[in-house]
Amino acid sequence: MELMTSNLWANSRFSRSFGVRSVFSLVFIHLCVFVSLGGDLPTVNRVFVIERSKNANQVCYDLNIDSRGNLNADKPLKVYWLNRTDRPGAMDNLSLIQAKYAYGYSSKSLGNGDYEITLVAFPERKLRLEKGSDGRYRAIISIAGVRAQLTRIFVQSEPGNYTKVAWVDLYGISLNSGKEVSERIIAR
Repeated sequence: MELMTSNLWANSRFSRSFGVRSVFSLVFIHLCVFVSLGGDLPTVNRVFVIERSKNANQVCYDLNIDSRGNLNADKPLKVYWLNRTDRPGAMDNLSLIQAKYAYGYSSKSLGNGDYEITLVAFPERKLRLEKGSDGRYRAIISIAGVRAQLTRIFVQSEPGNYTKVAWVDLYGISLNSGKEVSERIIAR
């Protein structure tokens, strides 16, 4: 009887150990598949991203929160590269040239914690960084003539010349209907 109890305990311990390892393995596999299929792991402070046809790396625009949990009034957005190719998950600052000519921005306080954001590469269409009724900030812009929350910008390069833009797609959520909206802007 004692031998039988010992075997039951060993088998029970084995199954618990095997079960826990199996669960962790499944979670790890699903996470790897999610990331490799282009799944984004957004932060709670993510406002929008820029994606490009050149590669899967993203330029992320997150709220720039200080150590006390307040939005930085001078620079309300933190802009950085999220590597999704050779170093998945790595974050890198923009170079000075990238910030000045491509992905940087300027901001102007509008009061009440709202800001006018001007993207360096797209100064004609201003964004409004505003706090919603839920207390979360969002980037508001006109997309296809509809006031919308900007979620993503996609930049298509000219074939064979990734420094020249063919078109830009804006994606967002309509503030009125809650439906997805998009607009393609052809480069001149």
